[in-house]
Amino acid sequence: MRVRPDQAEPRPLISTRALVIILAAVGAAALTAAAPWLAIPIGVGVGVVTLLAQIVKD
Repeated sequence: MRVRPDQAEPRPLISTRALVIILAAVGAAALTAAAPWLAIPIGVGVGVVTLLAQIVKD
């Protein structure tokens, strides 16, 4: 028995990829506030995580 699309389960509000990017950004903001001299390496790390999340996709 096929389920019609309008009766399918609702999609989550936020994807796993978006959640990883948001958590990385929040973590980077906290680390940068605590250690401003690490802002550039943290920014590079967040950039790498964001690019990997875009590549991998859900």
